[in-house]
Amino acid sequence: MSSSQSVTTIKHKEFKEDPERTETARSAPTNTRARGRGGPPNRPRPVPILRYDVAADPAGHAPRRSTVTPAVFARHRRMIQRARRHFMTVTEYCSALRSADAPPDAIVVTFDGDRAETFVAARELAERGHAATVFVTTSRLGAPGMLSEADIRRLHELGVEIGASGHSGRRLDGMHRSDVTAEITLSRRRLAAITGEEPRSFAYPRGGWDPPARQLVIAAGYSAACAVGEALSHPGDDPFALTRLTVGGGLTDHRVRAWLDGIGRTLPRTFLSGSRLRLVQPGLGVRVPTRVSGVYHPLFAPRAPRATQVPPVDRPGHPQR
Repeated sequence: MSSSQSVTTIKHKEFKEDPERTETARSAPTNTRARGRGGPPNRPRPVPILRYDVAADPAGHAPRRSTVTPAVFARHRRMIQRARRHFMTVTEYCSALRSADAPPDAIVVTFDGDRAETFVAARELAERGHAATVFVTTSRLGAPGMLSEADIRRLHELGVEIGASGHSGRRLDGMHRSDVTAEITLSRRRLAAITGEEPRSFAYPRGGWDPPARQLVIAAGYSAACAVGEALSHPGDDPFALTRLTVGGGLTDHRVRAWLDGIGRTLPRTFLSGSRLRLVQPGLGVRVPTRVSGVYHPLFAPRAPRATQVPPVDRPGHPQR
């Protein structure tokens, strides 16, 4: 054997007998792109928190953009069941967020509407063993075509989480603190009288909230709160301003399936710094939109306080007013 062949043989044996180098070679990825619907297995999928408002459509006309008919919801329910996600209530999901133990395939189905059709839709989920959360505007209970106290009591007995959504249904952002407190506490007390338990979750009416309203919800004893946001939730979501996706009548089944697969946008991750909310980049590899509506208005990004006035610049030819 020649000297060059001997050296080659020795190097080959050293490589085979070195376990670290062998393991490195085996673990080297051949393709860095994520495979499958959910991406890498060690990364949790974004969680769809769906927001439904079910309304009957006896005249056969198309429902309003923010509502779905019972037939559409029944079709969506079958799609959600086929997705094999883990159904959770709002309170259960927030508890999992705090413990960093949220299932990677969770889904949360919520109902904001107070119509009688909500009872049928939520009951369909409960009878199949699926968790759901119904948010109630207490001043509308018992009105014609709306949920009744008996409906709320029955849903509670079936295991559906009953949450509050204020008393009158008015947006809370911009309201006086005393009015916000009244909206929060009145709905909480009435639902406690109906079900025998104080509600633990809250939904900001029509998604309207601000930091003072958020703090008053926490002070009232709630353990979770839902906003809107129109984006997928993720492990960095704020338990007192969960972002949800509105499922309207004009939404295509293709979009719903994408949400169930964890495909869609997410909003910046939130955390508290002193008494203010700050936003940071999410770590799920999903692009953050340049413009964010609803609860994540730029008002909550790091900036000067509201009362701070920035003096105008006196430029030549443009005197100050």
